Amino acid sequence: MTELRDDLPRWRQVRDIIVQRIEASQYRPGQRIPSVVDLTQEFGIATQTAQKVMNALRKDRWIRTERGMGSFVTTAEERTTASDEASE
Repeated sequence: MTELRDDLPRWRQVRDIIVQRIEASQYRPGQRIPSVVDLTQEFGIATQTAQKVMNALRKDRWIRTERGMGSFVTTAEERTTASDEASE
């Protein structure tokens, strides 16, 4: 189990770890990332906390979720296109 700090929100720490893994190509574009259940087990966090992580990753366009299939890493182009559209 990954140790988390007590002085920062757990969901933010886990989100940052997942982003670091994406940036380091540990999770590649199009690859499925760990599920909410997997996150609760790996990090010892509550289901609601893991859901908050997934919501933050989706909001920031790091992942996209396909109902019934899971959540997948977006490409850098998808993240850029989405942020360009939001700023128009």
